[in-house]
Amino acid sequence: MRLLRAELDKLRRPLTWAVAGAAIVFCVLLAAGGAHNAVGSAGAATVARQLSPAAAGAEAAGLLASLPGALAIALLAGGHLGGEWSGRTMKNLLTQQGRRWAVLAAKLASLWLAGVALLAACWLALAAAGPVLSRLEHLPAAHQPVSQALSLALSQLGRALLVLAMFAAIGMLSAALTRNTIGTMATTAGVFIGMLLAASWPGVGRWSPATWVQSWMRFPAGLSSVTSLPTNFWSRFISASGGAPGQLAGLAGLLVLLAVCLAVTVRIFSRADVSG
Repeated sequence: MRLLRAELDKLRRPLTWAVAGAAIVFCVLLAAGGAHNAVGSAGAATVARQLSPAAAGAEAAGLLASLPGALAIALLAGGHLGGEWSGRTMKNLLTQQGRRWAVLAAKLASLWLAGVALLAACWLALAAAGPVLSRLEHLPAAHQPVSQALSLALSQLGRALLVLAMFAAIGMLSAALTRNTIGTMATTAGVFIGMLLAASWPGVGRWSPATWVQSWMRFPAGLSSVTSLPTNFWSRFISASGGAPGQLAGLAGLLVLLAVCLAVTVRIFSRADVSG
């Protein structure tokens, strides 16, 4: 726990606050745009429900478990993981804590917790801004029981936790491979974009991690996800043609990918020369 607390302290840096601020501003601006687009449309009531304080959690979970969250994790991974190599502080860290697996575990957990904190911050921001935006745009009242909205939000939040862990594991593997800040950011973001591109290839999309995320998070397929207020920025990049795997297949794929990323990272890191 001491090592984890130390890693969390390292995350208190300008980059983290900048990423958090950008994520919050993005979510609120997206909500403002969605509320404005919904005025006078058939989906106005749906948007009003999405912007209720309880249901806003599902909106935040969908956004953080898709491309915005993936890119945020890529930036944090570059500063938090790749920065240890660029700043040549990895040697000192391993001198103080000789167990390399413990260092990796603490870094993965801290990066994942940073993603969870981003999700919580975005939920709070949307919960505060949503009712105000609905009133300003004169959207109809959200006739949805709070218990139902909260159940949906907590369900999506629980699913997003696994996706964030997968994002963090890819960031950690990228840091072990590139061993510098910019390389970690670029490689992590490139992997996420490559996943989405692969999902559009005939015969390959079903086996793409991007499709597993879509299935696990229950994102609408293809352009059906393009609504007045999008619930994610992921499935719009994936073709709706062909049979998508079920939720259990998506869960199994994400767990296997997570395990593979961790195993490869441990192997690379255990043999890495940190004397330089």
